[in-house]
Amino acid sequence: MDIPDENDATTSNKTSKKPIYTEFSQQDLPAWKPILTPGWVIATFFVVGVIFIPIGLATVFSSESVEEVVLQYDESCLPTSHANDAVAYIQSDSTNKTCVTKWTVEHRMEAPVYVYYQLDNYYQNHRRYVKSRNDKQLWSKANEGETLNCYPEDKTNEKETIVPCGLIAWSMFNDTYKFVSNNKNLTVNRKNIAWGSDRRSRFGSDVYPKNFQNRDLIGGGRLNEIERARGSHSLDANCCTTHIQKTIWEDRG
Repeated sequence: MDIPDENDATTSNKTSKKPIYTEFSQQDLPAWKPILTPGWVIATFFVVGVIFIPIGLATVFSSESVEEVVLQYDESCLPTSHANDAVAYIQSDSTNKTCVTKWTVEHRMEAPVYVYYQLDNYYQNHRRYVKSRNDKQLWSKANEGETLNCYPEDKTNEKETIVPCGLIAWSMFNDTYKFVSNNKNLTVNRKNIAWGSDRRSRFGSDVYPKNFQNRDLIGGGRLNEIERARGSHSLDANCCTTHIQKTIWEDRG
């Protein structure tokens, strides 16, 4: 009479942990490795060159066809009486900081002409600066009290809420550029500067400035609700703490 071996029973009851074999999971797919002979390498670079040389020539031609004019005007807007104390001039609430400068573009520029401004030593990607705003406050007038992350530009000295709050709004740049050709003013298109999604979902139509720049430390001029309703912002450009350049360039593409 045969007596079953207990070890055999135990072994048969164990579940195998061996993974299912596939060529992909076991990295056993067929592969081809080229042999880097001189002829093969030369042929490869030749084909790549044939493809990219026309692309490079087209890029160079396109960039060379762009007319660009760069004008720096920060020093011309600083009065000689404040040459040694530019910060006091900017922060002064009683000093007229209106500055008008004129330039002549020596060559003709065909439409469309794009205008950009450039600020040196201005780090808008600084972590504290980027966070210094409140999107809820900008979305609806009912959220005027939302000032999270806006310190130190969250409330006035009288503890009244600032709208819009935060360092981003406080350091707003708003120079105005006008263009004249043959003694006629040229129309400047200001539409579609902001993303359409931002206009629809981030900024409410009933939000207007309140207690803005109403502190001892101001960033330039003041902005009130009447001026906002008219679409006119009378903020100073903070022109004397950074190098400001106006870049005009024409896209002929």
